[in-house]
Amino acid sequence: MTQPTAPEALRIYEKTLACVHCGLCLPACPAYENAPRESLAPRGQVFNARALLEGRLPASEGLAEDLYECLACRGCETVCPAGVEVGAIVEGVRGLLGEEQVEPARVRVLKRLVLGVVVARPAVLRAAMWLLRVAGRFGLRRLARPVLARVAPKLAARERLLPDVPSREHFPARVPARGERRGTVALFLGCVAPHLRPETTRAAVEALSRNGWEVVIPERQGCCGALHLHAGLPDLARPLARRNVGAFPEDLPVVTTAAGCGAALSEYGELLDAGPQRETAGEAEDFSRRVTDISAFLSENGCRPPSAGPREKPLRVVYDAPCHLFHAQQVREEPLRILRSLPGVELVTVRDPERCCGSAGIYNVTRHDTSMAVLDRKMANIAPANPDLIATGNIGCQLQLAEGVRRAGLSAEVAHPVELLADAYRREG
Repeated sequence: MTQPTAPEALRIYEKTLACVHCGLCLPACPAYENAPRESLAPRGQVFNARALLEGRLPASEGLAEDLYECLACRGCETVCPAGVEVGAIVEGVRGLLGEEQVEPARVRVLKRLVLGVVVARPAVLRAAMWLLRVAGRFGLRRLARPVLARVAPKLAARERLLPDVPSREHFPARVPARGERRGTVALFLGCVAPHLRPETTRAAVEALSRNGWEVVIPERQGCCGALHLHAGLPDLARPLARRNVGAFPEDLPVVTTAAGCGAALSEYGELLDAGPQRETAGEAEDFSRRVTDISAFLSENGCRPPSAGPREKPLRVVYDAPCHLFHAQQVREEPLRILRSLPGVELVTVRDPERCCGSAGIYNVTRHDTSMAVLDRKMANIAPANPDLIATGNIGCQLQLAEGVRRAGLSAEVAHPVELLADAYRREG
């Protein structure tokens, strides 16, 4: 057996050596639960990654298929006694396979078109969202759905995941603190979240401001690159990381509202250290240390309990923990503490709230059938509680769970926990 010598391959290879193939990861893996095949299990993915890097397993389309069945939820990392970084291994090997071009050409071209041209470029993304907004406003999407369902049912199922695009909101570059000023924070917006769920950004600004924090929203920020890393495109993710690192003031906490973004931002140091322009890695490491989820920031710095009066009817809320908040960032109790502080909110517990919902970046588009199977198992745990609202701290999970509510025949709304907090502040009178 030979050991890889390329710096990035060696970095991934060394991570695989911690795995002893004990199998404790198997029950935590939604992909393995859906199709119990060893090559889909976390330990199987690590074994194949090591074999590939040692030259014992050739790069192939079949290997890529198995790697992309992984949801990168990192549930296996939470239960792994050896601390194997399965998410980093899988994403790293996807990047190496991308260099080998083992995926079908149409898949490679489509990924680079959507993620590299549309998502990565704010102006192009704004134009795409404008087109979707116009199509929704004039009923074109609604009219097209029956036709799409007949001629392209798989595409129709994926189109249903995308909500109507609301009117675009412009957020000011700086929002002053209300009451006694405690400091200044920088807010990371992300790429699609401000377009599809502007109410989350609005609520985050209000909650921070009402807790005494001045909020700065840097104009030059953009996509975090998480989707590109999931898709095996680290070469597209690194320029995005460098742009974000340079866009944010060097002395401010960086607060996020999306778990997937927060996980990617907090790993910029390693991402850039593995790239060709390593001189920015130290700056990125400092940036990553300042990244924090909004629920963690408010909880750890003292979140003022709202004094709003009780609701006419208690709001039954189920909290669903996003994978990249619970497993990757290990933010677990903080959102629950905030929800418990809200008057008129009855927090309802369900089984396995930290289990993946199947969104996983763009997994619900690229692996739709498996994603829906994972979602249906999630909703089987939530449905008996019959909640009024499902709270979750990630834009992708919000869209996925909204589809889950429809599939399960529930009437629940889906929102970010900070939206409930801001709403309680507004009801203070």
